[in-house]
Amino acid sequence: MSNARNMGKLIMADWSKYPMNDEVNWPKNEKIIGVLGLGPVSTMDFCSRLIHRPMKKDWHYPRIIIDVNSKIPSRGRYLDLNETDPAPFIRDGIEKLQKMGADFVAVPCNTAHILYDRFVADLSVPVPHIADITAVSLLEKGYSSPLVLCTKMTRDYRLYESTFSRFGLPVRHFPEQGLITEAIYAVKQSGDTNKVRHSILQAIERVSGIDVVILGCTELGHIIHANEEIRIPVVDSNHALADFCIEYSNREDIDSNIRVKAD
Repeated sequence: MSNARNMGKLIMADWSKYPMNDEVNWPKNEKIIGVLGLGPVSTMDFCSRLIHRPMKKDWHYPRIIIDVNSKIPSRGRYLDLNETDPAPFIRDGIEKLQKMGADFVAVPCNTAHILYDRFVADLSVPVPHIADITAVSLLEKGYSSPLVLCTKMTRDYRLYESTFSRFGLPVRHFPEQGLITEAIYAVKQSGDTNKVRHSILQAIERVSGIDVVILGCTELGHIIHANEEIRIPVVDSNHALADFCIEYSNREDIDSNIRVKAD
């Protein structure tokens, strides 16, 4: 019984008393990352990216609180068919992660960010914007002529145009949207992606005047990879967001208005 009581005390211990000693140690300013996943496959890819840098000890990795809530209403069906609005449910998920201890919350879904201004309104917890982060990633790498691969809704609602214009970046969309839609469904349904992947890569090679390919749907990283043997570099928005979260979790201060300000 005493062991159980001691364990309970340990679980309920004030987290400010950690790190415990010189050997079991991590930065005192390290923030807790919250992740609200809407698609299981893309969320697992996002979380894998959060821990992709090898660490010597388990406690050197960030603390992550994850809610993979595939029951949140479909973003596409709301935007295309006017079904249930997912924005209140996304907001509720973010607030629950905050109550669990998250210092900021990432939502690794591009289409959801069409509704960003609605689900972050008056929140007290920061939520990084996936298209903002992707734009900054491009500029840091010196790219200026992106080709965006994304869902039909992300394209129709001009998510990347409205964001990239703030950073002086143009947007060209992949010319064969049907292939992208087919690829996304194949990933979601764990289907055969080899044929559609080959078709997409061939189509990319035919596009001129671009210097980078943006994976503007978080499922696409399962089909096209940054190390693909194509002539154009690839920036995965899912990975760009994850890399930002790692950097942001180690900042001294955090900003409730986390949207990146263009120079």
